[in-house]
This record gives sequence, structure tokens and C-alpha cells, in this order.
Amino acid sequence: MSQTLKTLLKLSAAAVSLSFVVGCATQASSDMQAQLEETTRLAEQANNRAQQADQKADTALSRSSNAMDMAEEAEALARSAQQTADQNSEKIDRMFERSMYK
Repeated sequence: MSQTLKTLLKLSAAAVSLSFVVGCATQASSDMQAQLEETTRLAEQANNRAQQADQKADTALSRSSNAMDMAEEAEALARSAQQTADQNSEKIDRMFERSMYK
């Protein structure tokens, strides 16, 4: 009977050890799952922020393109105004010269 008792104690100790290992593995698995969920959440947040930044960059690009178009139009108008001013200046000079010769 003592041999049976020893075997029973050994089996009990093995069962306790096995349940401890399984419990630790389950806890480790739960911890890893929690870390995975947190990492996934952070990745989703980063992705959302990246999408928002991309949208803002697209808006900024569109606005800068519009500003560039307006600047080019303003430059064309300024060149035209300068050309008209130069022509008027030449006309005034010619008129002044004609009046001086009379």
C-alpha cells in the first residue's frame, strides 16, 4: 500500500504541476491577447490619424494649387498693366515732343 500511496502522491504532484503550467500558459496567452488587442487599437488610431493627415495634405495641395493659379493670373494682369502704362508713357512722350516742335 505504501507503493500505491507514493504513486498516488507522485501523480497528484504531477497533476498540480501540470495545472500550474496550464494556468500560467493560459495567463500568458491572456496577457499576449491583451497586448495584441492594444497594439491593434494603437495601429488603428495611427492609421486613422494618417488618413486625416493625408486628407489635410490633399486639401493643402488643392489650396496651394489654387493660390498658384491666382498668382499666375495676377502676374499676367500686372504685366498687361505695365505694358499699358509703358504704351501710355510713350504716347505722352510723343505728344510732349510734338508740342515742343510747334
